[in-house]
Amino acid sequence: MIEIVKFLRGLFKAVCLIVIDLLAFFLSLLSAWAIRTEVLPSFVPNLPGFPFSFPYFLSLWWLPVIFIFFMLYEGLYESNLPFWDEAKTTVKAIALSTVTVMTIVTLGKMQDKVSRLVLLGMSAASLFIFPVMRLWGKKLLYRMGVWKERVLILGAGNAGRLALEGLTREKHMGYEVIGFLDDNEKKRGSVIAGRKVFGKIRHFPKFVKDLDITTVIVAMPSVPPDRLSALTASVQNHSTNTVVIPDLKGIALINTDLFHLFYEELFLMNIRNNLKSLPNRFVKRLFDMTVSILSMPLLLPLIGIIGAAIRLETPGPAIYSHDRIGKNGKTFRCYKFRTMQKDAEERLKEILEKNEEIRTEWEKNWKLRDDPRITRIGGFLRKTSLDELPQIFNVIKGDMSLVGPRPYLLRELNTVGQQLHVICSTKPGITGLWQVSGRSNTGYEHRLKLDAWYVMNWSLWFDIAIIFKTIRVVAKMEGAY
Repeated sequence: MIEIVKFLRGLFKAVCLIVIDLLAFFLSLLSAWAIRTEVLPSFVPNLPGFPFSFPYFLSLWWLPVIFIFFMLYEGLYESNLPFWDEAKTTVKAIALSTVTVMTIVTLGKMQDKVSRLVLLGMSAASLFIFPVMRLWGKKLLYRMGVWKERVLILGAGNAGRLALEGLTREKHMGYEVIGFLDDNEKKRGSVIAGRKVFGKIRHFPKFVKDLDITTVIVAMPSVPPDRLSALTASVQNHSTNTVVIPDLKGIALINTDLFHLFYEELFLMNIRNNLKSLPNRFVKRLFDMTVSILSMPLLLPLIGIIGAAIRLETPGPAIYSHDRIGKNGKTFRCYKFRTMQKDAEERLKEILEKNEEIRTEWEKNWKLRDDPRITRIGGFLRKTSLDELPQIFNVIKGDMSLVGPRPYLLRELNTVGQQLHVICSTKPGITGLWQVSGRSNTGYEHRLKLDAWYVMNWSLWFDIAIIFKTIRVVAKMEGAY
């Protein structure tokens, strides 16, 4: 009986997601049709008309069926993925659906019945509408209690706490952490971010049953392999889903292939460094140039307005260049809007000599939270990160990338230390993983680790995700000073 209830619950969740995807599909289709009939004729006078009626709409019933099939094929109705991982898989499903539909239309000679312009427009709109509709829809289903799995975390240490923070932030994954189990007597009965540590780990079967737990996370990366293997096997016998957090933090695993040596019971991880590949470097450069050139009509007027505002407030150039560490350790001139008084360097020396507390902050972060040298317009530019806009010219020149490690100062050469050869193996970026992970609220060592981690885990999709995250972070002015 319990198994039947679980099956029906899973089926209902899948049906709800299918409804969300159907809404996303028809919204994409109507958007593409509106552009085809209302917008394009203004630019292409001889474009033939394309009437739209309800019977015609019904005749396209097979289109959403193909889209839903590939969403199902990619496992998007049974997986609990973070937003950007799910978006990546969704884009793949949309691409497969588009190719299939276009093939059917072409081979079936259906061009007079189905507009290929509408199909292409629908697919382009789907790339944005599907992920957003799924995000909002899953959050709504989570609040309704439909898209929600009860989670128990084994281990109330740092790994368990981080797992709780991540799952709480990514509510659309559908995981609700109920509490922890831990063998540490001091933690027993304590509360971590609103979740209680119930008891010892060996009692997990009781708590799985009593608390109606569907997913157990084993967050004990420091446990010896033999004990971890035995515990995981035992958890799998009592829980529908088991998630294990291994002791691999900081290791590049995104671009990893997993191989299994059957008789030896070993897993081999083939870790690829994508930025060592010439085709990947070409794709990254092509992406940089395409986005930069397409954004110029918007950026050039904005750069002109900001430059004029800087010149009106204080004397001196609006844009200045500074030596930074580039790819392979080579020096290049990095462009930025001037955000300080003209004699900033002289004033800095004077400030550091007079105030030991400020000097300590400077030596730790190479920047000051309340820097008296910053102008009024400069403070706004820093908070919004608009002072970085002139670096778009560095991207076009080939000195920088849109996304990459931070362009470090020459005086930081010795401070970067062992991470230097990794960080300098690619071009620095206007934005990067550090900028969307707390920015100035993070310590210097953590900043270095994030930059190195980005290089080791690079993918084009990773760059796209960081760009969209940057827009959100800048709009909210998170962590900037």
